[in-house]
Amino acid sequence: MITIEQRVHRLFRYRKFWFPSRSQAMEISESLRAYDVVRFFAASPALDNLPHLVERYMMPTVWIDLSAGPDALLKGMKKKSCLCMIRRAERMLDRVTIEIGSEKANRDFLIVYNDFTQAKGLPELSARWIQENSAHCETLVLYLEGNPLCGHLVLLDPETGIVRPLYSGSRRLESPEQAAACGMLNRYLHWQEMQRYYAQGFETYDFGGLGQASIARFKLSFGGMVLIQHFYLLSGRQWIARLGKFVYEQILRRRTFLPKDEDWYQSPGETSQSLTFCES
Repeated sequence: MITIEQRVHRLFRYRKFWFPSRSQAMEISESLRAYDVVRFFAASPALDNLPHLVERYMMPTVWIDLSAGPDALLKGMKKKSCLCMIRRAERMLDRVTIEIGSEKANRDFLIVYNDFTQAKGLPELSARWIQENSAHCETLVLYLEGNPLCGHLVLLDPETGIVRPLYSGSRRLESPEQAAACGMLNRYLHWQEMQRYYAQGFETYDFGGLGQASIARFKLSFGGMVLIQHFYLLSGRQWIARLGKFVYEQILRRRTFLPKDEDWYQSPGETSQSLTFCES
């Protein structure tokens, strides 16, 4: 489990927990103080009967089994939409470099990511956030002819053996030529990550939410299985969590808990007609 903690204007303690087990989640939720706000991310299977629950939702993600090894991963990829794109990218490697976890990688990731999110009207990420969370995150940036083309910020949880691309950005919105290069090289960057983290002993590459149709097709082209993950918002005093959500969503126009700009989330009890879901 990964823990990210902060104080909000010295008024209450806000903690985020990624990949909690049921026992971990119950221990945390049962010990909440009045001014605590907690979010559980990407729990699977579902965490039932949590005290102090404010909201919950679930969404599908794509899990890639890294423990199967690189050869099995390649065999699981869709040939036309993924494997052939990676092979085409490999023919460009004399023009490509990858920077991992360095100050340069952090700096250039922020440039690419914030340009990308600005073009899509989404919130930017700060250098401070990366610095404060460097213990469980690393950046990977791919350069084409010395220029940063695409980058990922990856969440690393050695306890569960899960790695998850948390933020990603690219130059694909800037021109048709950049879009074509990103199509191949962004896939290649994901493939390099899978090999890197397999070598480090991680077991699962968690692609994150399937998103809109084009995002789902991209992630599913790598193979793997579709898994339901569950997300929870809790607070010692529910009005504090609800007030915070209102301020961020209605006044600051920021995403807080439920991803309202996507069409793939499911409330508990709903089912999808287009995907087969699994619980871990």
